[in-house]
Amino acid sequence: MKTAYIMRGLPGSGKSTVARQIAENRLSTIHSTDNFFMVNGEYQFNPSKLREYHAKNLAAFTKSCEDNTPVVICDNTNTQEWEYEQYIKAAEENGYCVAIVKMKHPSTIVAAERNTHGVPLEAILRMLSRFED
Repeated sequence: MKTAYIMRGLPGSGKSTVARQIAENRLSTIHSTDNFFMVNGEYQFNPSKLREYHAKNLAAFTKSCEDNTPVVICDNTNTQEWEYEQYIKAAEENGYCVAIVKMKHPSTIVAAERNTHGVPLEAILRMLSRFED
């Protein structure tokens, strides 16, 4: 059975760790918008590129679905449904079973300390305020 996993959670909640665990030992691909911000191995966030990179990530995810990759993972924060509904649509249109994986929120201070891209506490608080359960 082809499965698409949609990861949801604050930075530092463990999304990427769980995504790698899901992908381990399977024919799979993980798609994360964060990867487009990597320059020479360093994360360089540029808010002016966010829309473009989200579109590129969705296109790559959709291509993996069209290629029938057995396990496809969207590893983004996906704080609101509109942010991931197109991933669900792409997966379902290609015959995938979709699983939404919502990570438990760590405290915002812990999230700020342990996220790997240096997302500041203020940004995490904004994400938490708009997070749809």
